[in-house]
Amino acid sequence: MAISEFEKQRQANIARNKELLRKLNLNELANEFGKNEVAKNKPPKPKHKIPKVKVVKQEILPVRRSRRIAGVKVEEVGSNEILDKLDEDRIEKERLKQLESVRLSDDLKLSEVISDPSVLSKLGKSFSMGDFYDEIKNKPLTSKTEEQAREELSNLKLYEEFQPNQIMLTTARMTTIEFHPSNKRKVVFGGDTNGMLGIWAVDDDADDEPAITRFNPHRKNIARISVRPDVPEEVVSSSYDGSIRTMDLQRNLSQCVVEFDDQWGDASGVSDFKFIDKNVGYLTTLSGEFAIFDLRQSCVKRENCQIYRLHDKKIGYFSVCPTDEKLVASASLDRTMRLWDLRMIKNQIWSDYDDVKGPQCLAAYRSRLSVSCTDWNRHGDIVCNGYDDSIRIFNLDKGKGVLSYLNSLPKAEEGDIVENLEPDITIKHNCQSGRWVSILKSRWQDNPRDGVEKFVIANMKRNFDIYSRDGVMLAHFDDDLMTSVPAVCTFHPTENWVVGGNSSGKTFLLS
Repeated sequence: MAISEFEKQRQANIARNKELLRKLNLNELANEFGKNEVAKNKPPKPKHKIPKVKVVKQEILPVRRSRRIAGVKVEEVGSNEILDKLDEDRIEKERLKQLESVRLSDDLKLSEVISDPSVLSKLGKSFSMGDFYDEIKNKPLTSKTEEQAREELSNLKLYEEFQPNQIMLTTARMTTIEFHPSNKRKVVFGGDTNGMLGIWAVDDDADDEPAITRFNPHRKNIARISVRPDVPEEVVSSSYDGSIRTMDLQRNLSQCVVEFDDQWGDASGVSDFKFIDKNVGYLTTLSGEFAIFDLRQSCVKRENCQIYRLHDKKIGYFSVCPTDEKLVASASLDRTMRLWDLRMIKNQIWSDYDDVKGPQCLAAYRSRLSVSCTDWNRHGDIVCNGYDDSIRIFNLDKGKGVLSYLNSLPKAEEGDIVENLEPDITIKHNCQSGRWVSILKSRWQDNPRDGVEKFVIANMKRNFDIYSRDGVMLAHFDDDLMTSVPAVCTFHPTENWVVGGNSSGKTFLLS
């Protein structure tokens, strides 16, 4: 069969390509390339002989199996020594865990729990009544306009010696923070969820670290820290472990002054307290109780207190009218803010508890969600906020006195609750702090030197907001170094200094 010209050309091309591949010697190059790669990746031969390591085979323990599945009867186990040991270990761990939350009843020598108690002794000697008592109680104040206050507050700056993440006042989520009332020295106290109390002597900061001292006077959440009136060297703290303790900065001693239990003998968490004078104080509990105590007794117990019921649920915060110590405002988880007159004790027909007594409720306000805080200023104004994302201001003086105004409101039946309050000012504010951020609370400055009534509250956008009693924003502080929410915050009682703490114990100071 004759081959076409096209087929002849195709076979010639095949022969030519084979000759070219032969001349390129690709097979040998490929083999050589493989040898080089293997040699390159092969580890170098050691110069010295490496001794062989003898591998000891571990005994493989049998996998734990259920005796019930294996068909073993209880009688065949014998004394069950292993099981008894496991039960003992479990019981011991549970006991130790329970002991961690048991309150401390005895006095504590601070030299035994603080590495350098001389810091506290130095602080105690530096405070005297002349530092701040006259400023708060007696000295007349000059009033300034809101514009002047705004200008002064705009000059406040974040503390520059250390960054906030270096100022760890506590080691866990901070739940309360306070200034010492002295206007000569900056001293800050903070408490956290583990019962730790931190003290920051700002003026004593060293070059390499802040002057912070910490110790654990409590075993649960510290709800409030305060300084006793007329006793500037004593710091008082309350806790969910049912105790109130004093810390004497001069004597380096922590004493338990109140141990408050419920009617069944279990610790009743103290959610807040206020002193009327250096001996008499009020406290509230997580179960809605209100008690009056006197520190002239050695250690106050439940039976030594006058106890009344204000709510059937947790009281998170309460305040006392600065012009009338018998008027009390309370904020509760039951979504109400209530105002009480301690001069009028009645049977509480509204309560779910039987045979309970309490003061007469003069007025109340019901919120859509729980009320977190209620605070009273010297002009008779109450500020409160809660989880309904609102701050509300109630002007209760109206030019005729707080008590007169409250008595003019509509009344309910004797011992009942009437919701007869409406806010004068409402400010929208994000209060949804969630689980990991402490509850936001709006708090007035106790006795402002500039005469301008103002309160501070944290902002969920990681800053501070300051408002006047008219609801006017006087300042809004934000800084690049404030990378978290300063959830618990407060004013100095007289000076325009602000301090706040966050969920990890970091502290932000504006002065």
